[in-house]
Amino acid sequence: MKKIKIIPIQQLKIHEKIDKKNLAKLKSQILKDGYLNNPIIVDKDNFIILDGHHRAHSLLDLGYKKIPAYLVDYCSRKIRVISRRPEIIINKKEIIRHALARKPYPHKTSKHLIPGRPQSLRIPLTKLL
Repeated sequence: MKKIKIIPIQQLKIHEKIDKKNLAKLKSQILKDGYLNNPIIVDKDNFIILDGHHRAHSLLDLGYKKIPAYLVDYCSRKIRVISRRPEIIINKKEIIRHALARKPYPHKTSKHLIPGRPQSLRIPLTKLL
């Protein structure tokens, strides 16, 4: 799992907005647990969050400076993206464009299908200060 790195949260770019109710629940759960269960998924070239917007915002709101990220090659054909909203047609190129232009989609617009994503790593919050 050498693609998992602890990176500065400020380095990340978003492509979706977050749901504030979801954010509050997740912040509470992270504090209760004392660890982050899963790394976020990030495009290694542009540092765009592909999965984990709420985790990144939670840690940032809680005052943490770093986050574990699974860095992937977003251009890989193995990684797919689908729209969760029938009225919004998305693809990788549009996601990159929106993220770099700082024009995020509504929350839960995209779903990334990433084979071999690491899960249940239990990364202690003390490593993220």
